[in-house]
Amino acid sequence: MSSEGFLKEVQDIGAKFLHKLQKLPSAEPVEIASFFVVLLFIGDWTLLPGLEFSHTCCFI
Repeated sequence: MSSEGFLKEVQDIGAKFLHKLQKLPSAEPVEIASFFVVLLFIGDWTLLPGLEFSHTCCFI
């Protein structure tokens, strides 16, 4: 994949995410809950490796 194609993909994902955030105040409670569960899952998978690495480096 070229860098232009990757940049286009990232922009498309960002636009979809922004669109979801803008629709969130008028969304149904189930949709709001599922959106936050997905955000928590993504945050979990991005933060945990960094925390594990810093914990391992500090105690060696």
